[in-house]
Amino acid sequence: MLFHTFTIIIKIMNTKIVHPFLYNAHDLDELLKETNKMATFCRKLELQADKFPNRYEPEKYKGDGLEFFVEALIKLSPIDNRIGIGNYSPELAEDTGVDGYGIGIDGKPATVQVKYRSNTQTQLTANIDHLSNFVMTSLLKYKVSPETKTNMLVITTAEGFHYFTDSEMFQKQVRCIGYQRLRELVDNNILFWDSLRGLVKKSKEK
Repeated sequence: MLFHTFTIIIKIMNTKIVHPFLYNAHDLDELLKETNKMATFCRKLELQADKFPNRYEPEKYKGDGLEFFVEALIKLSPIDNRIGIGNYSPELAEDTGVDGYGIGIDGKPATVQVKYRSNTQTQLTANIDHLSNFVMTSLLKYKVSPETKTNMLVITTAEGFHYFTDSEMFQKQVRCIGYQRLRELVDNNILFWDSLRGLVKKSKEK
């Protein structure tokens, strides 16, 4: 048990963020300075998104910012089964509906999609929010098991899935961490936010 814990600590120490937002953000230091709640992160992200709309399209800025955050959240939480994704890598090559991939809690392929929504009461639907692309790409390209109930994960600042999408279209095979659950994970979790700030600093080191 001690050896396993030590191995996890070593992996975290060797972790780096690779999402381009690390370098493309308008002011990453300001975004994270004294930020210890999800609402603060989102408020600052939205303010920054409107600064240079001709240089960085605001909706893409917000989406990329959340993808950056999710990469850090997953990489800093290797044994938290509420997240349940290891060996995580963001998908940077192409937009096929999958924003990242790794290994699920059963040791099999897992995928992640990230959805930023300014309205935290929004309910995501398969068609309007293009979630069907995520499922099909997960199954066909990333070889996620069709029987899985754990290895397709959507992380969003929306409330979560619409009940019909969750129960009928996805048959409860796609997990969702919505805004309230994100708050439960990170609000006033000083260990996480300090680790995130440290991870950013380490990731920028040559």
